[in-house]
Amino acid sequence: MFLKSTFYLFVLIFGSFELNAQSFYFSNGINTTSYDFKSTDDLPLEFKSKTGQLYELGYKLLNVKERINYAIGFAINNFNSNAGDSVNQYEWETTYMGINNHFEYIIIPSYRNPIELSAAFQMQFMHIFNGVQKINGKNFDLTKEKEFTGIWIQPGVTFTSKYFISDYWQFSLGYNYSVGYNLSNTTEEILKYNNHQFRFCIHFVVE
Repeated sequence: MFLKSTFYLFVLIFGSFELNAQSFYFSNGINTTSYDFKSTDDLPLEFKSKTGQLYELGYKLLNVKERINYAIGFAINNFNSNAGDSVNQYEWETTYMGINNHFEYIIIPSYRNPIELSAAFQMQFMHIFNGVQKINGKNFDLTKEKEFTGIWIQPGVTFTSKYFISDYWQFSLGYNYSVGYNLSNTTEEILKYNNHQFRFCIHFVVE
């Protein structure tokens, strides 16, 4: 209900602007995630970054205002990590689904060349879909752990370079840095995700 209300709010806000075109996009890429975890027993673990996949299918409103675009997409992200000591080896593999909002500003428009450079602010709302913790080869379900479940927000910034194949087809390469926070966790164990994302995106423009 909260995500649906958020979507309707953005439609109402941006519906007052004159739109030149819209586009659909599909993104795929790699997440490199490090965990920032505070446990009740202060385990001396050094968390290591681990890679995972990202997928996003979305819709973009172009030129809602001069040089400003807005996009909303359905995203699937893997946020993984591992750690260990002389006795135990730990590994976390998580999959989150969510709604990702992008507010994009065009830094260098593609007026006289096929390249466009932009920066964007991201705000994603997400919930865990699947998660496994492995301790010395044994698996534990993370979807029942309060520090992983509930509603998460993931603010971030993105820098993108887009190449125009034609007026209707483009592809882009982007880098995103974001931090994930759990809004629902009320326990003393606190988890935060620091994520670096490299993405490839295909865009299809419709008038």
